[in-house]
Amino acid sequence: MKNLESSEGCVVAPQMLLLGSTGRDCGKTVFACEAVRRFRAQSKIVGVKVTTVEERNGKCPHGGLGCGTCSSLAEDYLITEETEADGHKDTQRLLASGADRVLWLRVLCENMEAGARALLEAIGPDRLAVCESNRLRTALKPGVFLMIQPQTPSNIKGSARSVMDLADRQVFSDGQSFDFNWGDLEVQDGRWILNT
Repeated sequence: MKNLESSEGCVVAPQMLLLGSTGRDCGKTVFACEAVRRFRAQSKIVGVKVTTVEERNGKCPHGGLGCGTCSSLAEDYLITEETEADGHKDTQRLLASGADRVLWLRVLCENMEAGARALLEAIGPDRLAVCESNRLRTALKPGVFLMIQPQTPSNIKGSARSVMDLADRQVFSDGQSFDFNWGDLEVQDGRWILNT
């Protein structure tokens, strides 16, 4: 499936299910893993995790010394493949859920479009993808974009606030279960479709 330019000026990727969240621990990875499990029989699925780096050699966005993910990014973006399914990292959980491959895109915020294009090339034109990211939506229009948020109101991350209006649906969660009818989501001709 060929990627096209949208009227928004970003790449159109109908083969991608994009999952954003309003904060940490909303259940985004739980939802992504469930999507992989439910649809892997229909098509090989590439799981994707995106980490946006605000500034090279900047402070950890989560405070403290951090894990080194942001400070170790030497390029404008870097795509690596997860090969270990035994573990608790989001990428490992996606692989364990049945994803054919799992990619991790680390990208400087200012290079999101170039990172998005490289990511789509790495995924391949004929593969479905399930991706976790808010900011990727600024450079890419997926087949379906769902915004996951807690059932009780909390502070909304800036990255979520900037793309919430672009979500096809808000999905409320307690971190493990979701107010989402899986029958509303389907794959047709290699693209994600959300029935309303």
